[in-house]
Amino acid sequence: MMKRTSLFFLLFICCYTMNGQEETPTTDSIPDTNGDIPILSLSETELEADDEFENISGILASSRDPFTSAAAFNWGISRFRIRGYDNNNTDVFINGSYMNDLETGRTFWSAWGGLNDVLRSREMVFGLNASDFTHGGINGAINMDVRASAQRKQLRISYASSNRSYFHRIMGVYTPTLSNGWSLTLSGSRRWADEGYIEGTFYDSWSYFLGVSKKFGKQELSLNVLGSPTKRGRSGGSVQEMYDIAGTNYYNSFWGYQNGEKRNSRVGNAHQPISILQHKWEIGETSNLTTTVSYQFGRNGSTALDWNNARDPRPDYYRYLPSYVRDPNVAQTLYSAMAADENLRQLDWGYMYNANWYTAPTTITDVNGIEGNDVTGIRSKYIVEDRRFDKKKADLNLVYNKAVGDNVKVNFGYYYRWQKTRNHKVVDDLMGGDFYLDTDRFSERDFPDNPDVLQNDLDNPNRIVREGETFGYDYYSNINKTGIWLQQQLSLDKVDLFMSLNAGRTQFWRTGNFRNGRFPESSLGDSEKQNFFDLAAKLGAVYKINGRNYLYANAGYLQRPPSYRDAYLSPRTRDQVAPNLTTEKIISTEGGYQLKSPAFKGRATAYYTKFEDGVSTRSFYHDIEQTFVNFTLNGIDKQHFGIELAAEAKVMPGLTLHAVTSIGQYTYTNRPKAYITQDNSSEFLAEGRTIYQKNFYVGGTPQHAYNIGASYRSTKFWFANVNFSYFNEIYLNFNPDRRTAAAVEDVEYEGEYWTSSVNQEKLASQISLDLFGGKSFKIKNDYFIYLTVGVSNVLNNKNFITGGFEQSRFAAENVFRFPSRYYYAYGVNYFASIAFRY
Repeated sequence: MMKRTSLFFLLFICCYTMNGQEETPTTDSIPDTNGDIPILSLSETELEADDEFENISGILASSRDPFTSAAAFNWGISRFRIRGYDNNNTDVFINGSYMNDLETGRTFWSAWGGLNDVLRSREMVFGLNASDFTHGGINGAINMDVRASAQRKQLRISYASSNRSYFHRIMGVYTPTLSNGWSLTLSGSRRWADEGYIEGTFYDSWSYFLGVSKKFGKQELSLNVLGSPTKRGRSGGSVQEMYDIAGTNYYNSFWGYQNGEKRNSRVGNAHQPISILQHKWEIGETSNLTTTVSYQFGRNGSTALDWNNARDPRPDYYRYLPSYVRDPNVAQTLYSAMAADENLRQLDWGYMYNANWYTAPTTITDVNGIEGNDVTGIRSKYIVEDRRFDKKKADLNLVYNKAVGDNVKVNFGYYYRWQKTRNHKVVDDLMGGDFYLDTDRFSERDFPDNPDVLQNDLDNPNRIVREGETFGYDYYSNINKTGIWLQQQLSLDKVDLFMSLNAGRTQFWRTGNFRNGRFPESSLGDSEKQNFFDLAAKLGAVYKINGRNYLYANAGYLQRPPSYRDAYLSPRTRDQVAPNLTTEKIISTEGGYQLKSPAFKGRATAYYTKFEDGVSTRSFYHDIEQTFVNFTLNGIDKQHFGIELAAEAKVMPGLTLHAVTSIGQYTYTNRPKAYITQDNSSEFLAEGRTIYQKNFYVGGTPQHAYNIGASYRSTKFWFANVNFSYFNEIYLNFNPDRRTAAAVEDVEYEGEYWTSSVNQEKLASQISLDLFGGKSFKIKNDYFIYLTVGVSNVLNNKNFITGGFEQSRFAAENVFRFPSRYYYAYGVNYFASIAFRY
């Protein structure tokens, strides 16, 4: 009822209060009349994308190019990724400061979420094109200009209602007109929901922004401080069996009732503020120098359950499902009971608290290795832990631009980037117990007669931990990057040319704060430093047939060091790196045709990208080896190629039609080698095991996407858009360990289990219909009110699987024991906002 009331309230206010002259709308979701680039609101899918973090095409603001507009606005529901690229292939800057995380290469857009009003001015470079502020990745680069002097002079206050991850949003920005070269911008927002679209989730996020700048003749000094403290209850993918039992494809196993209130076990809590100091110097008529220094710090974590000497508390654990029961009558009885009783499908907080409360007091002797230091109390079997990634990051970026005559422009840049992240676990809630024992439960099973091996902190054996204390693992990831880049651009009457070179060095190492009992010689202190030199080059040309028709072609070569998280086999416990570690090599080309005319715009692009020598590391419980393992793939090759087509025509005054297509093929092209180590042993369980994944598809994004739409802008200052999208060739992320000879050696060749284990799952094709509209009003020349309403997935398609993954854990003799987990797109959902500007 609250959701409907909020929407009707917005409509009532607009109809009641607005009269007089009108103005073309400026919103968070469409380009305004000044050409500002819109900012999209993050969806729950984008916020919860733990496997790939935030998706660049779904969060990145679009331009007026029809293709990028479709990718940003209309294809986000499908987790569409431009050209199938991951987030780490786009370089993101704020005021010239590098925002990508150095540990993963990806961008955490939520670090500045809610600051839409000050992030509108930006420069975006798509693909391999030339950039004036960086060499750029294979998917381009973005630089958001948040200087106070670059902000529109205004007071703007807005309220929005939605039924997505949050239900309410209040935003405001104030940029007054100052004298003597000073500029000031203040902005803030709050987004919140007691429960989001998915049951058991919640959202509470604040954001703040301060911008101050001062111009001194041809120089300008600017300071920006921004952040977005956010706390939210998460959701996760589940198996289809649980979705069917619950009667909804939005079942969420992370929550349960505690004293009649819903409590989520997976709560994300992050606040990593950013400070940016920038100096711009117009040296003369033809050159300028920009120097930026930034620093980011803060906490980032997510809670989860941990348990020892107790049953698995997860309600969708495979042993608790009807499919695990062999007797069909008992299985049906269990199915019916779970379908009828929600408590059987959710976390049982009461059981876990009782398991702790009714545990007999335990005496831990020689705590911290001190003889006679005995502690007696309730040892918790279940706790809530907080998995932390607390980052400190500094960045220095220098860019010099110079025009040489009328035809040549030279760009030079230097950068130094430093990041130190503390990775550790903290006891968040003992759940009624007195303490938790800091030992490893897998080692207790595998090495019961060796007390040293059990210790997570060997220098403090039998260590008990209480709420707020670190346990399990504690280490720093240290990363340094430095480099230079040089670019020359030549503009002639019929041809534009550019060439860019980048040379850099990456160094990283691990610093352990615990001496782990399984790895006493390789877990404490600084590890050996890993060093990689990386080179990159790109060049391009544009042939100007005339003032409206253009041909273009670009090519690039990039060496990319392995990410820190993939380089180490198990950084939680030791400093052992993956075998044969080397840089990834990327070759990319693109070319096409572009038409620009008053009534028609079009673009046709073909692209090809080849990745070689990639590395990937993950950890999971291995049923064949019957232990927790680290699984590293080395020498991963893949290729991405396809075409992008976009056309936009103004068929009559105010009415524009468009059609956009992305047809790609993203596949793995070789058979990489797997290296498997037991998590509590440095010995390899498998070395160089062949993974038969050649010709498998890259999962997690549609490889084919189509969109047709129409937009109408009235002379009465209202607008309406309708878009229809179709998605095809969507594949599930697969488990490479199932594509080995060992995984199917005891299974009938080409039988049901063999086929299900080896073949990659293709997801069903899907459609989506979206509507968007708005109106603006001008009151007494200086006051403006804007109303926008958007409805996504109008057809209420609740069977739209956007992605998922095969479980890492599997049983070859019955692959259905650990079925795939899926994510579903929201059904019909809306976003409505009203804004006042002076």
